[in-house]
Amino acid sequence: MDWRAAWERVVRRGRTGEAALEALSDIGSLRRELDREELEAVRDARRARRSWAEIATRLGVSRQSAWEKWRDLDEEPAVEPVLAEAVDEMARVATGALVEVPDVVGMTWREARARLAEHRLHPLAADPELRRRLRPDSAAHVVTEQKPAAGERIAPHEAVTLWLREGPGDAGVPAPLEPRPDPRVRRGAVDEATGESVR
Repeated sequence: MDWRAAWERVVRRGRTGEAALEALSDIGSLRRELDREELEAVRDARRARRSWAEIATRLGVSRQSAWEKWRDLDEEPAVEPVLAEAVDEMARVATGALVEVPDVVGMTWREARARLAEHRLHPLAADPELRRRLRPDSAAHVVTEQKPAAGERIAPHEAVTLWLREGPGDAGVPAPLEPRPDPRVRRGAVDEATGESVR
């Protein structure tokens, strides 16, 4: 549609009956187009963090009217915050804001917790069953493995998974089987040396 021609028809005076009807059609088309452009302008203004008062002033309406008409726009995900978060993350990596994972293998659970806390990291026992029963101050469980490994750089406040074995003196938690069964041996197999069934 030729919007300039439509506008000229709208503002023309002394129209005949048919011309007046055509002007009304033009007004309807122009109004719909202006409504779409108005919506996009308000959306852009809100994404740019402009206030409802500023928007209302430019449109010559009350702040309440503007908010009631377009408040749903605030529920749309904004592009800028997502981009800003990504930029912040890249900046943290570039400036060395990541923390280095300390070596806690060989430490007790209590010592490992304290060391990781110094580096703003959280310990997480790998065994879910043990995790439920493990006391925060346990000094008898010893770290045998960790992930991420010592020296890796990760974001602050992330978890470091720890594999633990139970040392002597930690009552209430059963010790693991030592030595552990060989997973390669099938149940029901026969020991070639003794001829006995393996259970």
